[in-house]
Amino acid sequence: MPHPPRKSLIDPDELFASRDIRLQDRRESQYPQLMHLCVDFNFSVLQLQRKIFSHLTRKMVPGALEFVLAIHDDETNYWYSMTPSLASLKMLNDYAKHYEVDILHMHLFGDQDDDYNQFTQDGFY
Repeated sequence: MPHPPRKSLIDPDELFASRDIRLQDRRESQYPQLMHLCVDFNFSVLQLQRKIFSHLTRKMVPGALEFVLAIHDDETNYWYSMTPSLASLKMLNDYAKHYEVDILHMHLFGDQDDDYNQFTQDGFY
């Protein structure tokens, strides 16, 4: 499993393309954890395609597709990823299920909570 979640800015200059994946029907969802976070806590699942430099063509080319659980800041109009980039929606759903408490804590209480960080380093969480 990749590293624990942390909030990081999604820089639009690093992207070739991105889109918001709509998870709407709760009863038929293949990804119940992502559905729960998107519907109940206002998260979004973004599909990203980053720019990578090709040494063969000496140009920026599209990279592989990746998925993140993200939150939109209405004040700054920036997107922030709450999870690392993963290769599939199933992997993202599994990651969100494993780290749900950490993701929600970061979203609801902020990511600079010193007491929480201290307890995490000491192995309480």
